[in-house]
Amino acid sequence: MEVRQPRRFTGAAAFIAIAVCAAAAAAEYGASGAGSAAVGGALVIVFFGSTKAFLGPIVAVLPHASLATAMLFYFTKVVALLAFFVVVDRFAEPAGPLHRAAVAGTVIVVTLVWMAVSTVDATRARIPMFDLPDDEDKGPDSLGTSK
Repeated sequence: MEVRQPRRFTGAAAFIAIAVCAAAAAAEYGASGAGSAAVGGALVIVFFGSTKAFLGPIVAVLPHASLATAMLFYFTKVVALLAFFVVVDRFAEPAGPLHRAAVAGTVIVVTLVWMAVSTVDATRARIPMFDLPDDEDKGPDSLGTSK
């Protein structure tokens, strides 16, 4: 069976979604709306993109620690996300340059696009889940054969 590397459209689709959201926010709120949409889109890309960048090398070196590391990293990202939204709330309208609706709308749209395209990318990948041995089976059922 040939292992084919999937085409990764997730990042490109996310950037397209950010551009669409930024254009919509610019039409509604002006230049600060487009900047707010860019901030929201960057947040989603950092949140989802950092997982593979951070966990990939760890899984390659310590595969037995990958689940614990993934859970700890996810918890850290959720806490950082909470801190980010506290900061955004301080810089949001009316006193600050960011628009809550543009940031939140972009985060929602780009997250949905990321998850949908990531699912399509994963289902199109031809990754073998197991590999059958080349030699004959020496399992428990063939050990006690009687003649």
